Amino acid sequence: MITRRNFFVLLVIVTPLVIAACSSTSSTLGQYHEGRILILNVMQIERADELRYSTIDPEQEIRKWRIQPSKDGNELVLMRIKVQNNVAVKAVFEADGQAAVLRDFFQNDYRPLSVSDTVYLDRRGQGDTTVTLEDGVCSDHTKTVVNAGSEVRWTNTGETASALQFAPGTIPEMGDEPIMVAPGDSLSHRFEQPGAFTYRCSTNGEEPSMLAQILVEDSSSVRKQQETNILFLEGPFELLKDTAVDGWMIFEVPEGTKLRDLRWRAGDSITVRF
Repeated sequence: MITRRNFFVLLVIVTPLVIAACSSTSSTLGQYHEGRILILNVMQIERADELRYSTIDPEQEIRKWRIQPSKDGNELVLMRIKVQNNVAVKAVFEADGQAAVLRDFFQNDYRPLSVSDTVYLDRRGQGDTTVTLEDGVCSDHTKTVVNAGSEVRWTNTGETASALQFAPGTIPEMGDEPIMVAPGDSLSHRFEQPGAFTYRCSTNGEEPSMLAQILVEDSSSVRKQQETNILFLEGPFELLKDTAVDGWMIFEVPEGTKLRDLRWRAGDSITVRF
């Protein structure tokens, strides 16, 4: 059975992007680099301080998503890569955090970000929001960003009780002990002040648990509306002979980092120098 999370991962590969970025140029861009089996072409490089895009879920609800660098002073590098199989009957590879290494001139390594693990559901400017609990899992969505003054409601749509547990001192009125939410019930809190509020979802307040977060930003924080199309190069791929996949990988680097090369390690070994 495909879960809500599976739907998100599939949809994120094929939906629009909202991005503020500047292009990077290199004489290497657009050139083909051959390995034993695969051919790699770095077609485009973009830099951005924030990445936004939209999806349409199976219920036809349009959702906004956001990816930001994990700390101040960093930026996102988006790299459009075309991977082609011209040799093998079938080539199989996994585009994950080990698939490629981006390096700078100081020999620092940067691995691709996982979109599904990094992205926040962007509910800014959309009022109150709901996080779905199901069998101890915060299935919709583990990371959510809202404006100050928004109410977040956790609703248990599963058949068993689920527990929420906030980090000590996060929300004093909720304490730091597990709060049980029965099937069909809900728990809500209005976040008045900006900040990052971390909590865990589980079936009984014990391990294993899922780490989740509500990120609250000032009410003046709004989205820009510049849109383009993107396909994320993430997950398993199976390429028959004379077929290719064309998508983007996301890296996080210090602002202004000068890129030296990309080392591809998924299903082949190819180095592209910039």
